[in-house]
Amino acid sequence: MKARKFENVELNQTVTFEDNGMIETGVVCNVEDNKFTLRVWRNWHNCDIITFNETKLNFFKTGTKTHSHHTNGNAIKITGTI
Repeated sequence: MKARKFENVELNQTVTFEDNGMIETGVVCNVEDNKFTLRVWRNWHNCDIITFNETKLNFFKTGTKTHSHHTNGNAIKITGTI
């Protein structure tokens, strides 16, 4: 059994994770027995218009992503609380 690095993760904590080689931060919005969900704000530019979108990403408490088709990387560490 893998070590559960995020065993003590709680609501409203910030967690850093890797996404396409970049380090990003999300806020924990849901915690279950073996996984947790991060709420992340994403933005992109389209014809000089900046669009924002809320995305929810699921991770196991080991820090690994929950599904192989997700493009986000693994969770790295708990960085704080909001």
